[in-house]
Amino acid sequence: MAEREATAARDALGSTRWLGVAAILLGTAAVLWVLLRLFEFRGALFAFELHFTLMATASLLDKLLAPDLQSPYFDVSEREVRVYRSLGVLGFMRGLRAIGWTAALRDKEVFDGTRATLASYERATRHGEHAHTWIFVCVLAPIGWAAAHGWWDAVFWLGSMNVLFHAYPVMLQRFQRARLRHLIALAGPR
Repeated sequence: MAEREATAARDALGSTRWLGVAAILLGTAAVLWVLLRLFEFRGALFAFELHFTLMATASLLDKLLAPDLQSPYFDVSEREVRVYRSLGVLGFMRGLRAIGWTAALRDKEVFDGTRATLASYERATRHGEHAHTWIFVCVLAPIGWAAAHGWWDAVFWLGSMNVLFHAYPVMLQRFQRARLRHLIALAGPR
C-alpha cells in the first residue's frame, strides 16, 4: 500500500514538473513573440534580448528539473584547460569581474569562500555549463534561419553574442571545474 502511494506521489510530482516546463516554454515563446514585435530580428537589440530571455528560461528549467549531471562529459582534461587558457578564458573571467557580473550573481550558499562549499561550487559549474550549452545549441537555429535568408547582420549579432554569452561561459565553467576538482582532491575527505 505504501509503495503504491509513493509511486502515485512520484507520478504526480513528475506530471506537475512537466506542466511547469510547459508553462515556462509557453511563457518564453510569448516573450520572444513580443520581442519580435518590438525589435527587428536582424538587430543587435533583439539578439541581446533573445540571449537573456533564453538564459532566464534555462535557469528556471534547471531549478525545476534539477538534472543530476553526473556524466563523464563533465570531466575536464589538462589539455582542455590549456586550450581554454589559450583562447583567453582568463581574460573573459577578469572582464566579468570588472563589470561586476561575478559579484552580482554570487550565491553565498553555493560558495562562501571556504573548503566546505567547494563541492557545491563544482556542482554549480556543471549546471551553468549545461544551461549555456543548450542555449548555444538552440541559438544555432535562428542563426541558420538568418543565414538561409542572407541576413548577415543577424548572423553576426546572433553569432557573436552566442560566442560571448554561451561559448565562453561554457569554457569558463569547465576551466573553473578543473581547478575546483583539484582543490577538492587536495582538501581530501571531510
